[in-house]
Amino acid sequence: MFYSIVHIILKIVAAVYIRLQTIDIENIPKQGGVILAPNHPSDLDSFILGIAITRQLHTMGKEELFRRRFAGFIFRKLNAFPVKRGAIDRESIRIAIGVLKDGHVIDMYPEGTVSNDGFLQEPRLGTAFIALQAKVPVLPAAIIGTFNVMSKGQRFPRPHKVVIKFGRPLYFDEYYDKPYNKEILKFVTMQIMNEIKVLLNSDELEEANYVSI
Repeated sequence: MFYSIVHIILKIVAAVYIRLQTIDIENIPKQGGVILAPNHPSDLDSFILGIAITRQLHTMGKEELFRRRFAGFIFRKLNAFPVKRGAIDRESIRIAIGVLKDGHVIDMYPEGTVSNDGFLQEPRLGTAFIALQAKVPVLPAAIIGTFNVMSKGQRFPRPHKVVIKFGRPLYFDEYYDKPYNKEILKFVTMQIMNEIKVLLNSDELEEANYVSI
């Protein structure tokens, strides 16, 4: 109930303030666990993804955001859970896998952190690892405009158009229930990143006056 109310309010705000546009949003499966895997140009990406999609979004947030009792309460009501940065957080991995196995949507950023300049960074292997452990598809996406709304280190957002283009789900079921190593995780990660690059360079986003990477 709380999530639904906040979702409606923020959707109205987004329609006016950031002029949110989605492309191919129907590619998101209507049921079942799935990882949304976009680029990560801004701290606002998860909020805006949550506004954009109709299914409830679960997300990881840096542990520092949950230290204040009230803030932590609100974030948890919005389906967020804490993750420790700079180390392998087994508890957050366990939670993420559980959320996916329960049939929910979670966003994970292959880059692992917010970009300093709005462009893609070198990926990490966490998204691939959790996708294989949870046995769920990965749906790549491209976000443009959130860097202009609020770039890394910026305190207050600015009005700007935001466009999200969703790709098609990627399935890696050939690796389920089989031993896999770092090379396989790298391969899966690069498959995801390549799709994100294709989406970022698509005609629809170029028409949105974005300089492709």
